[in-house]
Amino acid sequence: MMRTAAGVSLILAIAGGAFGQTEASGPAFEVASVKVSAPLPVGVMTFRLGSLPVSKDPGRVDYQGVTLKNLIARAYDVKDYQIEGPQWLDGERYDVVATIPPGSDKSQVGLMLQRLLTERFKLTLRHESKQMAVYTLAAAKGGAKLEEVDPDKLPAPPPPGSALPPPPPPGPGGAAPKGALPAGAMRMMMGPNSRTLAGAITIERLCTILSNLTDRPVIDLTELKGTYNFNLTWSPDENEKMGKLGPAMSMHGGGDPPPTAASGPSTDGANDPGQTLVQALQINYGLKLEARKNPADILVIEHAEKVPTEN
Repeated sequence: MMRTAAGVSLILAIAGGAFGQTEASGPAFEVASVKVSAPLPVGVMTFRLGSLPVSKDPGRVDYQGVTLKNLIARAYDVKDYQIEGPQWLDGERYDVVATIPPGSDKSQVGLMLQRLLTERFKLTLRHESKQMAVYTLAAAKGGAKLEEVDPDKLPAPPPPGSALPPPPPPGPGGAAPKGALPAGAMRMMMGPNSRTLAGAITIERLCTILSNLTDRPVIDLTELKGTYNFNLTWSPDENEKMGKLGPAMSMHGGGDPPPTAASGPSTDGANDPGQTLVQALQINYGLKLEARKNPADILVIEHAEKVPTEN
């Protein structure tokens, strides 16, 4: 159900006591290894969309090729756009493997990461409240028009670092490809006058992708928790940017696939390549994208070492 504007508070609050923790205190991992990631092969690029992969072993964390901004966001339960600091926070990559003490509560993992960041990266930070320009995504009048899918019936995700399958050829009239993608994956294609997102993902991840494409963060107000099929085509306007995503690529929530070959403009069903992103979301999926200004809590990184201390 869509929340009314009067009843919505978009203050991006952080749990009290998380900020300003600069001493190595609180719960800790039993054993932890933090290393600078090996350089990627020439021509391979990686893109993470604000989340870390989930380890198959509940007794450990295993993050490969993640940025310090990824780790801070996970440790303090914030989004990437709530972190301000040097540019390298979103560029240098690390491998983190750690063992969680038996009997630990899942909620303690963030605190363990906080301590690890303090000890290994000498991280210090503070929080500030500031007005932030954002977009909100909510169900439009009449409700969302989405096709929910069972993520357990979608293809399994590829191993981290591997490429997604290449996109199938366009359908009749240049229709967007309909090849099955793993759960949490989206294929993105960018032409000179058109963009297409295709795949089965959550609304939360859709907002993360749109945050990277547009000129401000996108906040999810839909209250929709499922996984949904999207095949969306629109024409970019002056409020969109290329950002970190590059000219054309496939994106996966749990890994770091290299970009796929570029593809030209495409359309699908009711999608009109002449529609703006706002129009395409509302007409085809019953989702309303609006610009607002709201107070937000921001993590300001005061100090962090680029090279972590010895394991």
